[in-house]
Amino acid sequence: MQTNISTIKRFLLPLLVLMVAAPFVLTSQQTSHQLANTHAVAKEQAQALIRLLNVTDELISNQADNAMHTLKAHTSALGRPALAGSVSLVSSDLPNLLLGSTPVTNNYALVDSVSAISGGTATIFVKSGNNFVRVATNVKLHNGARATGTVLDPNGKAAAELRQRKSFSGVVKILDEPYLTRYEPMLNQAGAVVGAYYVGFKVDMKVVRESVQHIRQLDTGFAAILDGDNQIRFLSSHISRDKADTLLKSRPESWVFIEEKIPNWGFKLIIAYSVNEARSAGLSKSWAFIILGTTLGALLIGMILWQLRRLIFMPLGADPALAIDVVKRIAAGNLEADDIAAKPNTLMANVLEMRKKLRESMEKLRNNAERMRLSASVFDHAHDGIFITDAEMRILEANIAFTQITGHSREAALGSTPQQLGFAIYEPEFFDKRMQLSDDSESSEWRGETWNRRAGGEVYPVWLDVFVVRNDAQQLINYVGLFSDITEAKQHQQNLERMAYHDSLTQLPNRTLLSDRLHQAFSRAERTGELMAVCCLDLDGFKPVNDSLGHEAGDHLLIQLAERMNKCLRESDTVARTGGDEFALLLNGMLNAEECKLTLERLLTAIRAPYLVAGESVTISSSIGYTLFPFDHSEPDTLLRHADQAMYQAKLNGGSCVQQFDAEHDREFRDLRQDKERIEAALVNNEFCLYYQPKVDMRLGKVVGMEALVRWQHPDIGLRAPVMFLPMIENTDFSIKLGEWVIRQALGQMIIWQKQDFDIQVSVNISARHMIQENFTGRLAQILSEFPQVNPVNIELEITETAAIEDVSGVVHTMNGCKLLGVSFALDDFGVGYSSLTYLRRLPVEVIKIDRSFVYDMLQDSNDLAMVAGIISLGRDFRCKIVAEGVETAEHGLQLLRLGCTVAQGFGIAKPMPADKVSTWVKAYQPNEIWTQLSKS
Repeated sequence: MQTNISTIKRFLLPLLVLMVAAPFVLTSQQTSHQLANTHAVAKEQAQALIRLLNVTDELISNQADNAMHTLKAHTSALGRPALAGSVSLVSSDLPNLLLGSTPVTNNYALVDSVSAISGGTATIFVKSGNNFVRVATNVKLHNGARATGTVLDPNGKAAAELRQRKSFSGVVKILDEPYLTRYEPMLNQAGAVVGAYYVGFKVDMKVVRESVQHIRQLDTGFAAILDGDNQIRFLSSHISRDKADTLLKSRPESWVFIEEKIPNWGFKLIIAYSVNEARSAGLSKSWAFIILGTTLGALLIGMILWQLRRLIFMPLGADPALAIDVVKRIAAGNLEADDIAAKPNTLMANVLEMRKKLRESMEKLRNNAERMRLSASVFDHAHDGIFITDAEMRILEANIAFTQITGHSREAALGSTPQQLGFAIYEPEFFDKRMQLSDDSESSEWRGETWNRRAGGEVYPVWLDVFVVRNDAQQLINYVGLFSDITEAKQHQQNLERMAYHDSLTQLPNRTLLSDRLHQAFSRAERTGELMAVCCLDLDGFKPVNDSLGHEAGDHLLIQLAERMNKCLRESDTVARTGGDEFALLLNGMLNAEECKLTLERLLTAIRAPYLVAGESVTISSSIGYTLFPFDHSEPDTLLRHADQAMYQAKLNGGSCVQQFDAEHDREFRDLRQDKERIEAALVNNEFCLYYQPKVDMRLGKVVGMEALVRWQHPDIGLRAPVMFLPMIENTDFSIKLGEWVIRQALGQMIIWQKQDFDIQVSVNISARHMIQENFTGRLAQILSEFPQVNPVNIELEITETAAIEDVSGVVHTMNGCKLLGVSFALDDFGVGYSSLTYLRRLPVEVIKIDRSFVYDMLQDSNDLAMVAGIISLGRDFRCKIVAEGVETAEHGLQLLRLGCTVAQGFGIAKPMPADKVSTWVKAYQPNEIWTQLSKS
């Protein structure tokens, strides 16, 4: 009790002293105290408001930082910024800003996706001159439209910082609304500013507004918050805006203005009160100070605490220091949960809820980031066009290939249906039918070929695949379409079809197309009774041009010929190439046979006209055979065969003429063809064999060689001599095949004889067609390599004089190549062809064989005797060995010896014999005594 009293005393004593002194000093001191107290309260209110704004700034700044990070991540995934050309936007031409190859102008998906994740607003600016223009934004005008095309305040701090490649953060008035913003410059590859990124959050200033409205100093004092333009943003509710504006501008000396700057917001907080009113309040309070001082102090403290609680603690929901600590942890990336709790509907509760959602979002982003990157990469980089629609076939999304193939921009595609963008133009109900069929849960996909129209009007084919997407309840929610432009595939198909039906060199119809048109023309002629001509044409003199000027020149000649024939005939007629220099013609609607003949003769005249090939003027001709339907009432294929036979007859007639089909000749031709086929079959059936006729040196009485002669062991007729079948195949490719068979058989027989110690030279006859083949030397080398045991020196090839004369240069080149292999040559049947000393001089032959016709009759015919003597003399002059054929009697041999020819063969020496009898005959051979006696004399 004593203590309490003492305490009371100690507490009351100063009061008593104060009360005694109060009357003297109360007036001036209370007035000063009132002024100081009023100033202190104003200061405290200002600091409380600043702390509230700073807390709000830190909370929203964290969201802005996350939003800016998300926006830059989305844009960097598209590529580096660049300017390419210009683009029209709101009646203005602006630089065309690209991210990689993606246009940014009106690309709202970039900014909307950021707002969907982080909230707030987002914008991408393009730098146009010294200004920054919004080209993709979700900031809205007062009418609700996007603020695309509007300009960032050129005189504002944000624009000034961006021009210097600096970032800017702070509160900015956008379209007359306060936004807490982040601006960062957008740099191209060279480091130049080409645009800017922006994210912002519209600040909810309700708490600040209410706090300011309730501030009142004395009766007339007020609080005001001014923005960067010195415009009143918030004001105490008891004073009019005009009066406050007048006081703030005039700043009378009878008023005190407490001013605090809020840097992060760009605001100024001003608390003003009247000095006179404060003094009056001090005077009025001084009379009752002793009584009311304690009460007033308690009330003042209570009012301050109440104001703090109402203006700060209650809206904040927690201690400001704790709130700031939480915000700093969020800004540092620490989103872990703790035991902090806050009252519902307070700022702290919203911060904790935001932290929770950010934590969940980051977890989802981490879980889905890789899958989203893969999906986005596939979607954006797919070569096939892809579009996704809603259940009503309105396009929601389209990839880059879609825009490249269709020519429609993504913005134009969004919200449109595929039908409106030119899909399936020949099937107006196509997508409606797809939607109807999709009502059936089992009908989930359609694929096939359709025709689309590009934005530029070009029609093109596509392969389209449309399938549906259903939710867990099997309700249709989307359609997905994949399509590819198959124009090149179509063109390739057309090219393949053309290649299948046309000759690649002359572009004329080939055999396949000719057959099709022949059957069509045949059906029409059969139905209408009109006259139709089927013709076959083979060039005369083409091979020398081809050989002398080269295959390229020959091809050029064929192209000119095709063009010339097409010009000579009607469009309804057909000219087809059926082989190397072989053609076929279909002449429809002929009036009579005479018209057909005149047409073909006119065509023949055109073919004979000179051609300019490889800088030289060349001429060719043609043999043309034809048949007329219905005079020749045969099937289409038979008509073509008849025309071919007539053409063959035209060649036999000397060529360069027109020949109509002759039925009698057809019968002979069929017999000839059958004989050729039978001869070819004989080789397959192993019916051919070789006989060997000895060549002897009559002076030495020695066998010096064998000539291999082919025979046909016919299973029905028996042994057939070469004269019975070789002329039929002389000018055919089969003669080459048979010639190689003879060489192989002879080489194989020589190996057998070598094993019997019988080593002798063998002569093999080579046909003219075989000898002039370009690959003759190579083929001979290959055959010789198959029989390495045989010395090529023991092989002698006999060629006829006519074969050599037909192409002297080619044969000389071939013979020289063969001689390098070790093979020698003999000129067979000399004297019966069109030989000359020039030809004999050029041919590298070692042996001249006198034809049997001269030798056989030389004993009775002086002319033949003179011919034989001349050939022998000619051989000596050219240092060639002479072999006489057709020695039938001893007198023939005796006469040849007298003329100087020592080597001979013929029936008078030995007939051709099978290979197994040769060695026996050689061992038993005895030279003719008359020849031996002449040699010794």
